Amino acid sequence: MNNSNIIQFIGFILVLSSCQLQEKMKCEVTSIVELTEVPSASGIEHVGDEYFVVGDNSSWLYVLDRSFNMSSKFSLGTYAANDRGVITKSKKHDFEAMTEINWNGEDYLFIFGSGSKQPYRFEGKLIDVSKRTVVRTFSLQTFYESIRKDAKLDVEELNIEAAATLDGKLYLFNRGKNKLIVADVDDFIVFISGDSKSLKLKSYSIDLPKMKEVKSGFSGAVGDDRNECILFTASVENTEDWVKDGEILGSFIGVIDVQNLQQHYRPATVQIKAANGRVAFKAESISIIEAENHRYKCAVVTDNDGLNSELLEINLRLHE
Repeated sequence: MNNSNIIQFIGFILVLSSCQLQEKMKCEVTSIVELTEVPSASGIEHVGDEYFVVGDNSSWLYVLDRSFNMSSKFSLGTYAANDRGVITKSKKHDFEAMTEINWNGEDYLFIFGSGSKQPYRFEGKLIDVSKRTVVRTFSLQTFYESIRKDAKLDVEELNIEAAATLDGKLYLFNRGKNKLIVADVDDFIVFISGDSKSLKLKSYSIDLPKMKEVKSGFSGAVGDDRNECILFTASVENTEDWVKDGEILGSFIGVIDVQNLQQHYRPATVQIKAANGRVAFKAESISIIEAENHRYKCAVVTDNDGLNSELLEINLRLHE
């Protein structure tokens, strides 16, 4: 068997494995909580007994308790915002991705602007959650240019919607084209701090499912060190422009086995569907509440495009 046949065979085995896992994945929405004080929820991260939620057009980071009641909020910076902390669309910083990150031996949150428009959406925020403060604000413009070149993205195709860390690696999920970009966390820190002029990146094209012939796009992610995998959300909007909102068709939860990443990786996915049949959820981010073997209790936040954001509690089973 030559090398080409071997690669094709390995690809066939991975696709077959994904299909088998997909048949066994189960998703149950157990509760829906309306987040009346959180506009356009776009990211959620579980730290200790608290949940930190960011909105793509908000100047605040919101803190929820273990029952998902808002306990406090703190400012991400000085922006031209209304009384609810909502920034106008033309000037919003589009904070779409958030992940826990280790910086100089300490754990922080890092928030990423989407990079989808200049100049406002190139900010990165390092957050000390214990002190409820922004430690440092970074320009991600050079970093995003490196991503765009490595992933072969046009300017209008750059749209970072999700971030996750796993085993010392940073995984960024681009929605404009479903690309997964991987960097070493320490190298990323050195690069955005200006202490290095180069950064080694690896990018993968990921094949995601469709609804009504409309392809889903990455929207959220969280790493699970125990199972060496990443859970992600992908939403489907009937729009030809990734920056503009469209009709919400629904969303998926999927799983990526990072040990088997390859080009045109096809992850197992399951559609989010409530017990009453509702499917029109625009899932924006996912966090893990509890995990045991391959069973998860998750929190998923949604953006309802002008209506109140929601938080879904979901029981997820990958397989028996």
